[in-house]
Parts: sequence; C-alpha cells; structure tokens
Amino acid sequence: MNRPWLQPWHRPCLRVTRGCIAFLSLTLHAAAEPPDTATVGLGVDALAEEAIARNPGLESMRARTRELGEVAEISSTWSDPSFSVAYMNAPVDSFRIDESPMSGVEFKLQQRLPELGWTRASKAVAERRVERSRHDRAESEAQLRRSVETLYWNLALSRQLERVTQLHVARTIELTGAVRARYEVGRAGQNALLRLEVLEQRLLDDLGDFARAERTLSAGLARALARAPDTTFETPPVVEAIPVEGSLDTWLETAKSSRAGLAAMREEVKQQTDAAALSRVEVLPEVDVWVAYRLRTVETAVDDGTDFFSAGVTIPIPIGGRKKGLRGEAARFAARDGARARLAGALDEIEADLISADASWQRAFEKADTYESRLIPAARIALETTLNDFSVDRAEFSTLYEAEIDLLTLERALLQASIETLLQRAAVRATTGRVDLGGAS
Repeated sequence: MNRPWLQPWHRPCLRVTRGCIAFLSLTLHAAAEPPDTATVGLGVDALAEEAIARNPGLESMRARTRELGEVAEISSTWSDPSFSVAYMNAPVDSFRIDESPMSGVEFKLQQRLPELGWTRASKAVAERRVERSRHDRAESEAQLRRSVETLYWNLALSRQLERVTQLHVARTIELTGAVRARYEVGRAGQNALLRLEVLEQRLLDDLGDFARAERTLSAGLARALARAPDTTFETPPVVEAIPVEGSLDTWLETAKSSRAGLAAMREEVKQQTDAAALSRVEVLPEVDVWVAYRLRTVETAVDDGTDFFSAGVTIPIPIGGRKKGLRGEAARFAARDGARARLAGALDEIEADLISADASWQRAFEKADTYESRLIPAARIALETTLNDFSVDRAEFSTLYEAEIDLLTLERALLQASIETLLQRAAVRATTGRVDLGGAS
C-alpha cells in the first residue's frame, strides 16, 4: 500500500502505537469477560440439575403426571346410585292416592353395575397412562440435560477459541514487525506486509463471531434454566479431553434398561394391550338393578292397604354396543402394533447413535492427545525456527506465513477435539439414560 506521506522516522512510532493499541484492546476485552472459575463437570452438572428443577416445560409435565394420577384414583369408581320418589297411579279426576288400590308413594333405589372385569381393566389403563407420563418426563429431563451440556461446552469452546484468536492477533502483529523491518531495508516485499495485515483483520473479525456466539449460547442456557436472558455463565478456562467411559456393549445394555424413552414406549404397548382388554370387556352389557317400595294408603273391605315391594334388573340389548366394543378392541391392537414398531425402530436408532458416538469420542480423544503432545509443540518450534531463519534470509515469507497458519489451525483443532469428547459424553448420557457412564460399565 503506497503511503507517500509516510516518512522513515514515522515507522518506529507506528509500530509502537499499533502494539500499544493491540495490547490495550486485548486487555480491555479480557477484563470485560466474566471470571472463569467453574470446574469441569461440577459447573455443567449443577446447571443441568438447576434446569431440570426450574424449566417450565418440565414443571408442566410434572403437573400433567399429577393430573393423570388423580384421574387414575377415580378411574374404576362405580357410578352413583340413584334414588327416586314417585306419586304413583293417582286418579286424574281427584289426584288422591287413597281411592285406588294401585295408588301410593313409591321410593326407588337403582344402581348400574359395570361389566364384569371393567373395574380392574379400567384401573390398569389409567395406571399405564401415569407411568408413561413419568417416563416421558424423565426422557425430557435427559434431553434437557444434554441440551444444557451442549450449550455449556460450546460456550466454553467459543471463549477458548476467542482467547487463542487474541493470542494470534498479537503474534501476527509481532510477525508484521519482523517483516516490516526487512521491508524497510528492501529484503521483503510489500505483499508480505499486506498478507499479514489481511490475516490480522480477519482474526479481528473472527472476534465478532465469538461475541455473537457468546450472546446466543448464553441466551440458550438462560432459557433452559428459566433465567434472565442476559445472565452470564462461567466456564472453565481450560478443558482437557476425556477418554471414553465404558464401552459400546455396556452402553447398549444400559440404554435398553435405563433409557426413559424406551420405557415410555414399552408402557404404551402395555397400555394399548390393557385398553384392548377394556374394549373387550365393554362389549358386555351394563346391568341396572333396582328395588322399589310403594307406600299405600287405601283401605277397603277387600284390600287392607298392604304396601308393595318390587325388585328388577335392566339389561340393554347389545346391538350397536357390541360392534363398537369389538372395533375399539381392534383399534387398540393396531395401536399396540404401532407402538411395538416404534420401539423396535428406537432400539435400532439408539444402537446407531451409540456406535457413532463411540467412534466420534474415541477419534476426538486420540486427535486431542496427538495434537497436544506432538503436533502443536512441533508447530510452535517450527514457527520460532522459521521466524529466526526469516530474519537472516534463510526462509521465505510464505514459509513463515504457513507456519503461523498451521499453528493457529492446530490450536483451534485441539480445542474443538477436546470439547468434542465432552459433547459426545453428553450424547451418550442422553442416549443411555444414565449420567454415570463409569458406573454403567
């Protein structure tokens, strides 16, 4: 870039000024960040438990479970008996009940009896609904925990990538100073300075992406915990990659026994089976039994006015009711078959998800170990050596530039691999339904 106004004595001042501005910018940015004091595991688990306790969606599901529990308590209750009083068979010309032998005041008590087996079948269906509701809530809790862990570790990753980017902004300024010194004596081209300026500006622009991620991920965590949208969450400044906990076989066995979503589907199968039995019971007619006592006031030479007692049974003729019950039973069996198919599909999906998580977790841990122990130390040495060689004309600028880009790429990849192990652990936790994977193995 041509700057005709730039004098030779301006360049040292500009280098010092740019260095001071960069230092102040990074210092102020770091000072504006919240302190990172939470420890790995403790902070995220505490947030997950808080989310489970405070989340409005889960509270709604708890209320729904209580509602179904109350309904189950009365699901097998018989209908109330009925009592009636009637002014019976009074003559229309006098409305007196002491003139006709059939007249009197009748008291009647009637009770509808449910179908044989209805009480037990109805209670079973209602209890299945309650259990299914509990398992659905537990599954939602597991998925919410995974969501919180994912947001938390992505927030930690964003902040660590921001710090690495800030360090490379400072390193780019340092490299610019070294290249500028050679440019001033005609031993480096202007294109070298321009490429470093572009790199510096690109890294500074990346900081804006991290600021956006900070707001987005923090807002997501706040929403999950039912907190204010501007809540700030602490994350660990350094995250170490964690090795795979347990094995694929133990995960599969644990998921089959502990995954709440599978338990909910099994309860649905049982519920539909019990509902089919209830429909079959409802094919039978409901019987009404009744007793009546008629108080008479008539008294003649041939009728001393003895009171009457009656008892009877009312049985409906099952014409449409039988067809309705049989169709209801068939519908419930079809729903049961659908639930069984969904259960089988869920088991296949869980197995595929665990295989993918196992492969991703192992690869991320291996990658983090390789990058941290070998590649990044070698890349740092390569950058320092290349910078020294460049200062004495033993290395090209392109080699120096590539060494800086390589180190930046490797350091970012290390952070991403380390966080990936924690994200995969969160996925396995949610898929198996167990937080303690070590205990599961």
